[in-house]
Amino acid sequence: IPGAKRIKSDFILEGPMSELSRSAPEQTGKGSGLATFLAWVCLAGAALAPLFQTVSWLLTPAFIESLILNASGAQDLSWLELPIRLGALAICLPVVLVTSYALLNLRSFFRHTSHGRPFSRRALSGFKVFAWSIAALAVLAPLQGAALSAFLSWCAPGEGGQLQLELGSDDLTTLFVALVFVSVAHLLDRACAQQDELDTFI
Repeated sequence: IPGAKRIKSDFILEGPMSELSRSAPEQTGKGSGLATFLAWVCLAGAALAPLFQTVSWLLTPAFIESLILNASGAQDLSWLELPIRLGALAICLPVVLVTSYALLNLRSFFRHTSHGRPFSRRALSGFKVFAWSIAALAVLAPLQGAALSAFLSWCAPGEGGQLQLELGSDDLTTLFVALVFVSVAHLLDRACAQQDELDTFI
């Protein structure tokens, strides 16, 4: 019956996901400005993180001296020559690059949000990759610390052979929060997929 089909279609279009779809353009006000600002912050962080890590190891400023001495067990930094600094930088760079990758994907989410598309495929994909990257960082960070302590203690004068593997409550909390974000992203992705199928059917 034509009238019944029209009523059914109108009822389906008034569902919760349709409300989200209609309300998306309305988010281009104050929320758009904040999302744009956060997108620029993520871009700056992604660019500065590797640069900051590189400058820190090549110039060895005072604020990381305690970290190096603690990891190596040495008394001074006279042995910390350029090849050793480059080796330490190579150990630290993977974690920094994963951090930059996570920030770039979070920037993608904020960019689409600023254009009123927070539930688009690309926005949710960026958020999901960001969540998985944070979970990976929670695992990689303690391993990086262990590798760095072993490398520096082996290069430092003396007996060497020191290995420090630290796994604290902060790492477990980060991993838990990241997995929560992953679950939320998957739920939103499934909801959007179901809405797309419904729109195609209609």
